[in-house]
Amino acid sequence: MLSATVLSAAALGACTGDGGQTGGAGGSDAHVATQPSSSTSPTEDGGLDDAALCVAYGDVLTIAENADLGLADGRMEEQERLGWYKLATRVLGRLPSGEDSAVQTAIGELQEIAPAVAPGAYSESTGVRSPEWWQAEVDLAEACDALGAPLATSVFTGG
Repeated sequence: MLSATVLSAAALGACTGDGGQTGGAGGSDAHVATQPSSSTSPTEDGGLDDAALCVAYGDVLTIAENADLGLADGRMEEQERLGWYKLATRVLGRLPSGEDSAVQTAIGELQEIAPAVAPGAYSESTGVRSPEWWQAEVDLAEACDALGAPLATSVFTGG
């Protein structure tokens, strides 16, 4: 279900006049998915396996989605949302990437689009939720779906 949501959000993000920075589908309960109970166990070399990376990426999704909802609901200003986006880039930056798999390739693309922003550093834009971000996220969602580890987010703001 989340893959359809991510794909829909990607299409909506590409259609916005502000470069996709308004957030995908604006607070619909269709975004709410629970984190899978998959473990985040390390592989033999000490890294996370691809399914665990899909689960870990859910934290990035959760940060961005809740920040978007907070802005859309008027509970925060754009400056605060950008602060949350910067946090999302740091969480994303901690995930292993490379060309070993489709999951790691997509994570690497996301890291290039939205490089980690150091705490307190000035950043004009983080790249989070840009049209390029949406496409890379669609690629990641497809790779995670193929593993049986769909992307998931936890919406906890508002109400």
